[in-house]
Amino acid sequence: MKNTVARKLKQVPEGYLIVGVDPHKKKHAAVTITQDLTIHDRFKFDNTREGLEFLLQRVKTVMAKSGCRGIMFAIETGGHYWRNIAYYLDERGIPFRFINQYTLKRRREGKNLNKRKNDFRDSEVAAQLLCTGEFVDSGIPQGVYAELRTAHNAYRRLVKERTRITNLIKALLDSLFPEFVHVFKDPCALTALNVLSTCSIPGVIAGMTEGEFIALIEAQHHGRRLMRRKLGELRSLARASIGIEAGARSVSMEVSFLVEKLKLIREQIQTIERTLIKLVDASEEGKYLLSIRGLH
Repeated sequence: MKNTVARKLKQVPEGYLIVGVDPHKKKHAAVTITQDLTIHDRFKFDNTREGLEFLLQRVKTVMAKSGCRGIMFAIETGGHYWRNIAYYLDERGIPFRFINQYTLKRRREGKNLNKRKNDFRDSEVAAQLLCTGEFVDSGIPQGVYAELRTAHNAYRRLVKERTRITNLIKALLDSLFPEFVHVFKDPCALTALNVLSTCSIPGVIAGMTEGEFIALIEAQHHGRRLMRRKLGELRSLARASIGIEAGARSVSMEVSFLVEKLKLIREQIQTIERTLIKLVDASEEGKYLLSIRGLH
């Protein structure tokens, strides 16, 4: 641990002005301190290009007045608002380091027993943590690696949304047509989804003959191979279903909407999976990763 802190302290050049930044959606807060922890300025700046340019002009002025020979930023990484600042500074070759939000919170609460919190206080603590070597290395992805990270984050959100919608469909079926899962263990399989998007009310299904029900599903989804035997079983169970009839049409309509959304998300997942494969192939490590058995 001591070696880690010592290594990090060497990354902070002596005589530099430290700028702590607490990012927000509209206005960021900044505090400038020297390495003796003396505060020289505190101000807010807009989350725009003009605001970032104002930030650099102001800290350069403070740097000259305080006799410092350079500038280094300490950026709290809570939320995602830090990204624009980090990439802006990186493009200009200005050094910065990230401050973990939980480390900052513990330090702030440890020093302020009254739990006082404001934007400038967080910025000040971020700058102090940089001076004591309690920061995170600030590598940010560029090029194909930035695309890969962004695509993977989108993939994770889509998978999470797919799971949420699947669980919601199952929950709605528990009251609308509980016996549905006796025939289709996976209510989100191809034939099951075709039924749910067309007609999922047991009373309506029971009012048709088996042939009429199968013909209806096939007519709505022509060209797809459907499991006729299971459609027949489902129609038989619908005749004795304990599904709730009150509000059934509205629930069925919601299920239909969710099915269409689920189909769209599945297509999006397939698209982004193809994108991820191309990005991995384009990376330097791609050929080595894909050479590992079981990864491709």
